[in-house]
Amino acid sequence: MSYRRFTLTLILSIFLSGLAGNASAGFLGFGSEEKGKTGLDFNRGYDLNTVGIVNGHVMSLPHAVENEQYAFEIQTGAGPVNVTVGPGSYWQKSGIALRINDEISAKGAKAQGQDGKQYLLTQKLVNRTTGTTAELRSENGAPVWSGKNSGSSGFRSQDGRFGGGFMRGGGMMGGGGMMRR
Repeated sequence: MSYRRFTLTLILSIFLSGLAGNASAGFLGFGSEEKGKTGLDFNRGYDLNTVGIVNGHVMSLPHAVENEQYAFEIQTGAGPVNVTVGPGSYWQKSGIALRINDEISAKGAKAQGQDGKQYLLTQKLVNRTTGTTAELRSENGAPVWSGKNSGSSGFRSQDGRFGGGFMRGGGMMGGGGMMRR
């Protein structure tokens, strides 16, 4: 009888410790959502003390990284940087054209995620290959998708026109198009 009580107590304690952990961890760690977590607050984590400019070539197209936030990777002289561009719904509607190997210049707050990767919470993005510019945050870091920014949103091409969409495989996908990896 004491063996049975011990086994039941052990099973119960394992179950309860699984519940006490991260709510997204799933039962006993199965189905865990921990993979790829950055630990960054993409909406409010803009640190004016770390603002800088990165330049590089596009290595991956915009894709979901965490909590509906999109990013793409560029290769800089100092290594890869994940350039964040806001929620997928905002980026798909208002994003600029990007293709692999496009030359990019981006200004924003630099951060290192818990995943060990470098991130740039982007304020301004310039595709030097196409001449398009996106203003994603105000000078103080307020995201334009939050509705609390009085600055311009979207992007302008070199000729001053506004537009939307992004490039994939050489073809233009209009605003609202879905992009799959």
